Amino acid sequence: MLEMFGRKYRINPQTLRVEQAKLPVKQRILAGVIIGLFIAGTAVGMRVIYDQHAKSPRLSHYEKKNMELREAYRHLSLDLLEDEELLAEFRRRDDRLYRSLFGMDPIPSSIREAGTGGAVMYSALHSISNPDMVIDVFDRVDKVLMKARIQSSSFEYLEEAARHNQQLLACKPQIQPISPADPYWLTSTFGYRTDPFTMMRRLHHGIDLAGPYGLNIHATGEGVVKIAEHSRWGYGNEVFIDHGFGYTSRYAHLQDLMVKPGDKVKRGQVIGTLGSSGRSTGPHLHYEITHYGRALDPMHFYFEELTPEEYNLISSRAAVE
Repeated sequence: MLEMFGRKYRINPQTLRVEQAKLPVKQRILAGVIIGLFIAGTAVGMRVIYDQHAKSPRLSHYEKKNMELREAYRHLSLDLLEDEELLAEFRRRDDRLYRSLFGMDPIPSSIREAGTGGAVMYSALHSISNPDMVIDVFDRVDKVLMKARIQSSSFEYLEEAARHNQQLLACKPQIQPISPADPYWLTSTFGYRTDPFTMMRRLHHGIDLAGPYGLNIHATGEGVVKIAEHSRWGYGNEVFIDHGFGYTSRYAHLQDLMVKPGDKVKRGQVIGTLGSSGRSTGPHLHYEITHYGRALDPMHFYFEELTPEEYNLISSRAAVE
């Protein structure tokens, strides 16, 4: 048996030739198995090394999407911050300005900061990777929506109060019943006085404004005419207007009546002329205001700063309407 270059040779006794020696079958099989395992192990090792140091297209795609989502959440968080600051400004204006204009109390913090979300509501999000940022955004969105709904309800209530206040301002008697451009003067004030007929002290429920016959008498606020007739109680020809909101006004001792019961009148509208009908000592207007049946001093309802031009503008607008 000869060995050269790591190989074994022998002389064939039949042919007397030198031939390469062959391993037994078992040894050849064992050698094949060992070689196969070596190749397989090498392949697995190379795959592991590749997976650890090289990204698959699918993995790269998912990582890219994950980065895009995180960037989107970051921008959403910034937008939420702006919304939260805007809501906070609405809250300050609502409590300190808008509600105070109508005599309303601020909305309590316990209502504005109403609880939302919670561990149970966001429990499904805990299964995702790094859920803290997502849960924080969801929680802030819920709180912004809740605060926005509360603020919207407050604005609706303020709008209703503004409409009510606008109607009140239009209906409440707030101007003198005779234009400042016309010649008239105050002859009797509100309160106790000596009755010119009985000479006894009694309460005078209005004011008396004297002037020449035929001066236009104007409604001092919007309302509905309830009485427009000759009174049996000494008022002579009178007009009685219900302004709503508990306010009424009476215009007595008129010469002419220019409205009838059921008419809707505007502030400044001419409803009659000055006269001396009924229990009267001379041409004058007896003017009364009541609020829920309680007599009030009409002088407290005058806009003294109205010029004749402004008063006539109000009257002309009422005539057009």
